[in-house]
Amino acid sequence: HGLGGKRPGGVPAEEARRRSVRLRANLELMRRQLHALRDALALAYVLNRTLVLPHFDCLCDRSELVDYVPSCVYPGAPPGLAFPRKCSTHFVLNIHKLQYFLEPARYAASAPWTTRKPAPPLSLRAHSFLADPRTASAITDAPQRVRVLGRPPPVDE
Repeated sequence: HGLGGKRPGGVPAEEARRRSVRLRANLELMRRQLHALRDALALAYVLNRTLVLPHFDCLCDRSELVDYVPSCVYPGAPPGLAFPRKCSTHFVLNIHKLQYFLEPARYAASAPWTTRKPAPPLSLRAHSFLADPRTASAITDAPQRVRVLGRPPPVDE
């Protein structure tokens, strides 16, 4: 890959969180967004609907470099890089596990994290799906909004 070996002296996760207010805020933002996605996946499943994945917000770049802490900005990033900003789905989700929802029968045999019978497939689309000019106007002109009544359960840590 031409990147060379990892530099020695990595920062343990707990130490990085202690050093960086921005990293702590980013972790909290990711936690909230993942819980919202969990709920959206459940609603899409129960309602038998296609879920358009959200375009996640980030307060930090994704990096494992020591130089990254405490700024949360990848070394060499443009000086005026604004945060929060939209980030790649790969920054937030394990795409391989997400593929299980798309083709459960295909991925269940190789999914070490599940021992249950595969669920029916769940239809997902990229966050850009509704803005894509190739998407039929019958879809883009008729979004469905779902409102859940009642008090949500507490978010687990």
